Amino acid sequence: MTKQPPITATDPRTNLSAPLPGIDTAPIPLAGRTPPPPYPVDALGELLGNAAKALAYYVQTPLGMAAQSILAVTSLAVQGHANVKKGNVGTSPTTLYCLTIAASGERKSSLDSQAMKPIYEYQAERRAEYDALMAEYRADLEAHEMRYKSIVGSYKGSGKKPRPLTHDEQQALSAELAELEKNRPTPPPRPHILMEEPTAEGIYKHFLDALATAGLFSDEGGAFFSGHGMADEAKGRIITMLSQLWDGKPITRTRAGAGESGVLAGRRLAAHLMIQPVIADKVLSDRLMMGQGFLARFLVCSDRSLVGSRFLSGRANDESAASDPAITRFWDALGELIRQPLPTDEAGELEPETLPITGPAFDAWVAVHDSIEEQLSPHGELSVIREFAAKAADNAARIAAVLSYVETRSAPTPEHIDRAAELMQYYLLTMIQRTQEAAHSTTEHEARELADWIRQNGGELSADGFKKLPAAYRKATKARELLGLLVDYGHAFVSVTGPNNKPRAWKLREGPDNV
Repeated sequence: MTKQPPITATDPRTNLSAPLPGIDTAPIPLAGRTPPPPYPVDALGELLGNAAKALAYYVQTPLGMAAQSILAVTSLAVQGHANVKKGNVGTSPTTLYCLTIAASGERKSSLDSQAMKPIYEYQAERRAEYDALMAEYRADLEAHEMRYKSIVGSYKGSGKKPRPLTHDEQQALSAELAELEKNRPTPPPRPHILMEEPTAEGIYKHFLDALATAGLFSDEGGAFFSGHGMADEAKGRIITMLSQLWDGKPITRTRAGAGESGVLAGRRLAAHLMIQPVIADKVLSDRLMMGQGFLARFLVCSDRSLVGSRFLSGRANDESAASDPAITRFWDALGELIRQPLPTDEAGELEPETLPITGPAFDAWVAVHDSIEEQLSPHGELSVIREFAAKAADNAARIAAVLSYVETRSAPTPEHIDRAAELMQYYLLTMIQRTQEAAHSTTEHEARELADWIRQNGGELSADGFKKLPAAYRKATKARELLGLLVDYGHAFVSVTGPNNKPRAWKLREGPDNV
């Protein structure tokens, strides 16, 4: 990945270094949006890229959304089969966490049903088999219990008063029961591999009872971020667990009750959450989720809306996704991959194949890594998203391995690295834009609320009146920050200054363009 010029927003609402308007300039609207960069769909390759283009056409949804859905579900299918080794730097899962920002009406549900079709079909097949497998398990378990009683009875006898066992007999009985226990029947894995809004405890229990690979997928991701798992008392637990799963580490559950604690290793969880912009602003400005590196693991996609341009005239009325070769090829490849037996050990832990990035491919990946690292310097263009950028090279290796495995079942080539780097450049640009907008939007929403309060209380505010403000804005530092933003954006002006020209009073501008 060649070094890019500094990434800067052109809209003064998201480029705080741009000249700001004075009081004679029309106010800048608060909490604005800048156009997102185009998704480099061709970097997904022929199989995934053509499927994304076709799905975007048939569903009439933004191309970036379709591409993100295709990449996320492919990671779900690949993660149980392959890890990626980055030369001598370390080994990572091929798990990807994806976040798509799209407003209501962008047909997220319709896109999800098409992109995920082979996964839903696979789950339906497993549900149909589950009842029969459970019947077999119950029969085997009953036979096991009968065998247990038979062994015990052979030593103690069948009378009402069992005879005492000698030391040697106790030892022999213990050995037989231990051998029997090795063959205790186990229930079949639960059929579902998808979850939508779990708690940390729910994720642990799912992996305890189901397959070792799963997906956190939801076209209404706001339910996850506002659900029980993200309640104040539970947020830290689920953030930690999801971060561990992305890293490929074991997950733990600790409880006071006997048998309720444990450690599960060799599990994989891919994720794709679709959320609306207003929720994205809150999520991307959440200090806990950003500070702990949870959101830094996500690949964020935001595309231009198609609402208002999805006309049916000129389109054939007999065309469908199910008859498009690009989509059916993708469905066939995904269906084959999701049904491929998982490589597990006797304990049910995954033992994925390792795809090594070596030779010219490793040289290409090192170039990507070093380019990103250089831009992480204090004055670099990626310093504003340091946590996210610090994981970008790892994510690029994961993307390259997902592409190479689904296409060739082999290790990434330099071409796969270059394509992954192009995709990561998009995600870096998008993350810069959206995190800046999220941070600005939070402050701007607060500034708007403060302006509304001032307007309702005479249109002016002095520093002596801070104590009368709503509780959230009474601290002088907070009040001055929001008032400074209102002045910078042209919605207010300083009417009185004190010593050293420090503002002492503010007045809202009048006019239709004001907040």
